[in-house]
Amino acid sequence: MSNARQSHIMWRLKPWKTILIFGALLCVIYAFGSFTFDYYAGTATERFGVMGEVSGVGMFFIYILSYFIVLVVVLPILIIKRFGVGLAVYFLPYAIAGLFVEYYMEWVVARTLVSLWAVVGWCVIGLATGLSADLAYKFLTSRFSERLRAISTGVVLGLTTFILVLVALRFFYMEYQIGLGSFLGVAYYGLPFLIVSSGFGGYTAYAISRNV
Repeated sequence: MSNARQSHIMWRLKPWKTILIFGALLCVIYAFGSFTFDYYAGTATERFGVMGEVSGVGMFFIYILSYFIVLVVVLPILIIKRFGVGLAVYFLPYAIAGLFVEYYMEWVVARTLVSLWAVVGWCVIGLATGLSADLAYKFLTSRFSERLRAISTGVVLGLTTFILVLVALRFFYMEYQIGLGSFLGVAYYGLPFLIVSSGFGGYTAYAISRNV
């Protein structure tokens, strides 16, 4: 039985359900990363729903969890094989749930954003990140094998995430972290880790897509 036939039998969910599932998984990853590597890097003494002061590296989880972020974005792209899937997966965590979380945590409670438009800016950055994966998968040279396209898409997604997070940290906040204790300050080891992890995430997505 061909791999395509096995995929059809073993993965029966409609595209919108697949996107919803992976969007929810991306929400979980971002929530876990934010409240583990940001919240607990700070005072971690506030009551639930109140972000303590971050004394560690803000957005550090982007480095650490890059493998899982890439996996849950690239896998539905490989399964559904339609342009826009990556953007759609990011829609739930950034444009729906993320909009209200960002507004409440960083505008209402912490008051760290330069303006209310920064909340919208974070949403746009999330959607642009997902779109980068769609563009990479669609326009990578046809000479690439499916495995190499998946790996390359993962790397592009990881690098785009890194670049756009830098943009957000630089322009959306009243205080811009610089130096060794900042997101950019740890890039000397965090960025190589992110690139390699993103590649492995893309490869894992490819391996799973061959058997679902």
